[in-house]
Amino acid sequence: MTFSLYQFDQQARYRAYSDWSPNYIAELNALADQSPWRNHFHIEPKTGLLNDPNGFSYFNGQWHLFYQYYPFGPVHGLKSWHHLVSSDLIHWEELGLGLQADNSVDSHGAYSGTAIADGDVLRLFYTGNVRDENWTRIPLQNTVTIDKSNQLSSDKKTIIPPLDLATDHFRDPMYFTQNDTSWLVIGGQRKSDLKATLYLYQATSEDLTQWAFHSELAIPQADTAYMFECPNINFVDDKVLVTFCPQGISPEQLHYQNIYPNAYLIADRFTADGHLEGAGQLVNLDFGFDAYATQLINSPDGRVLGVSWLGLPEIDYPTDDYGYQGALSLVKEYRIQNNQLTQYPVVETLQLRGKEQTFDTQMNLGHNHFEYAFTVDANQTAEIALFANNDKSKAAVLSIDTKNGTLILDRSHMGTTFATAFGTTRQVALTPAEPVTVNIFADSSVLEIFINHGAYVLSSRIFTEDTDQTNIIASGTLHNQIWPLTM
Repeated sequence: MTFSLYQFDQQARYRAYSDWSPNYIAELNALADQSPWRNHFHIEPKTGLLNDPNGFSYFNGQWHLFYQYYPFGPVHGLKSWHHLVSSDLIHWEELGLGLQADNSVDSHGAYSGTAIADGDVLRLFYTGNVRDENWTRIPLQNTVTIDKSNQLSSDKKTIIPPLDLATDHFRDPMYFTQNDTSWLVIGGQRKSDLKATLYLYQATSEDLTQWAFHSELAIPQADTAYMFECPNINFVDDKVLVTFCPQGISPEQLHYQNIYPNAYLIADRFTADGHLEGAGQLVNLDFGFDAYATQLINSPDGRVLGVSWLGLPEIDYPTDDYGYQGALSLVKEYRIQNNQLTQYPVVETLQLRGKEQTFDTQMNLGHNHFEYAFTVDANQTAEIALFANNDKSKAAVLSIDTKNGTLILDRSHMGTTFATAFGTTRQVALTPAEPVTVNIFADSSVLEIFINHGAYVLSSRIFTEDTDQTNIIASGTLHNQIWPLTM
């Protein structure tokens, strides 16, 4: 099946939403309904394209989450923010389009940003994508508010114009506070050498509508990249966690296989004058095939929480044939202990569990939405076939060698393959001669793997070809526990 309801040239991608006919929308929904890969507890769009998580926040007694959204096909076009709310970080109510590109300050898209409770309103900060008659990008950093009835104010305001120091790659404002000061960190590219950097701004008014440029925050650990997207600065267990997506970074600075990586570093302090002290090495935030644009918040309950886009820019996915693309990860909690970052699904995820079952070597639940936990002893090898058919000829295979300290995820035998130009395996280097614990959260087309309580994470999209690909076949594993996961 080929999605051919519309050929998305540049003009079509930026058509006004009101110009799309009800018949086209109905046909697109009917096509999406035929998908065999709909997830059960991961957020994904009904139609169109989902990408970056945005505006993750807590306001008016609810968690708020938005995502970048283009409703009319599995392509990047005139972006809006789709709005969801939750009381428990698991069950999300869809409120529809929360922020639309309908103004001269965001005429060609409401790009990524952040949100913060600001008195009686939720204040959004985002990049307005504006194009002139020559299709030159003019990036504007804007603010707008949402009231307690989840209604968007009509008063969009540009708070930061284009920066003379930066090219038009200047986007994704993320809010944080430190030293009794409100800051925005914005990803960018320097004009002087076309290399990636971060820019810091400070609020100069209590209502967060006036901002002044503070300084550049260079990241020498990633100075071969040409652009930083989706930056976050968070404070985790008395450390500073800096996450971002360094596009074009040299493999000598960060080994990765995906088209673009999502990375982090840990620092000792963020100083009052806007510097990182004691910044460590750059590390992959996720070692899987499909994770990008992770957004983190220091939440009011004291936790640091984050959610990732389970997808990548410039990649075609099998669901494109059904008129939609993209999913979000489970919400994860981030901790730093002994200078080691861990990320793991929030404790609220436990409420999805059904009755626990155990098995020795094989289990068939008849579906692929489950949590699976096991261990591998030191100096052993194990192989786990997930999403496997009956003879294991089609499966995603996880191979673990605790003697030599290697873990490999191979999705080349799934039957439905994609993005093979970037390889069909992903690998993690473990500490040799030590046991390993593994927790897997699977959904119909999502696989989130957490090693040693989240010291390493592999997040990937997995697409079965046959209906009998619902087996787990394991060898070399111990304490195999499984829970069906249902909403």
